[in-house]
Amino acid sequence: MTDVYGLNGVTYFPHLVGSRMHPGTARFLATVGLPSSKLFSTRLDLDTPDRLECRPSLKAAFDADGANLPEGSEQWEILGEFQYATVALDPRTGQIYSFAEGEEFYVPMHQDVSSLVHTLTVAETGLTEVKELPHHDDQARAEAVEALRERITQVDQTPFASEDGEWSRFFEEVALDMWG
Repeated sequence: MTDVYGLNGVTYFPHLVGSRMHPGTARFLATVGLPSSKLFSTRLDLDTPDRLECRPSLKAAFDADGANLPEGSEQWEILGEFQYATVALDPRTGQIYSFAEGEEFYVPMHQDVSSLVHTLTVAETGLTEVKELPHHDDQARAEAVEALRERITQVDQTPFASEDGEWSRFFEEVALDMWG
């Protein structure tokens, strides 16, 4: 991951003994971490000591916005955000969900954090490849985007399971040359 995001582009999360976090998820976040880029950013503020104890609560974020938290997501934690969506983790199962800005419902995003990292890395490197294509070659861009989607779905089908999902929207924008 550091080859793509650099040394400062990866955030590692503390692995606390006795945590209620899904064990595989906790291990992954502590050893592999999550990347940050213009596409996705983690929200862990390492300058605030109490933030080292846990990741931000989804409930606290919804309460601060005066929004209603969907039932069943009260214990979820925020991992980071896309431009227009919050990315949350169900710490019991390790599954990842997105909340589009202004919406009070969630969409399944990834089966686990390793899938999130895989997809972010494919998207990051894929953007570079797509940017090198001639701007007027819509066919080549569409083929490149489809190849990227295929690389992602070989690992996890969830990112494109919903047309309302962040990844579906993102790759549609890339195909329309909106991320050039």
